[in-house]
Amino acid sequence: MRDCTDQQLLREFASSESQSAFAERVRRHLDWVHSAALRRVADSHLAEDVSQSVFIALARQAKLLKEHSSIAGWLHRTTQNLAAKTVRSEVRRRARETQSVAMHDPGSKALWEDIAPHLDVALNDLEE
Repeated sequence: MRDCTDQQLLREFASSESQSAFAERVRRHLDWVHSAALRRVADSHLAEDVSQSVFIALARQAKLLKEHSSIAGWLHRTTQNLAAKTVRSEVRRRARETQSVAMHDPGSKALWEDIAPHLDVALNDLEE
């Protein structure tokens, strides 16, 4: 397997789902896929998740990609796209966590108690 080209390995996996062919592809490209992911997400655990997602996508799309001229280019582009998606998800998750903490903060309850009596008065002053 080590003397096969990347294209041959992908064709082998696409045609017979050869685990050894796919494992060789992962072995060859995992380090630089992980490195590209790490540069984008700046977190080693997230970079591992992105790398795993890239190779899952490769396995799912192997039959479509077996004649693709540059699998390395596809891997890099997919890494960049999944890393960007991961960063967006992390930003949203952290915002939700911050909001949740604020909602359960005893200080925010005191603030609500100060605002609540004035809320209906203010809403009644609004036009339809």
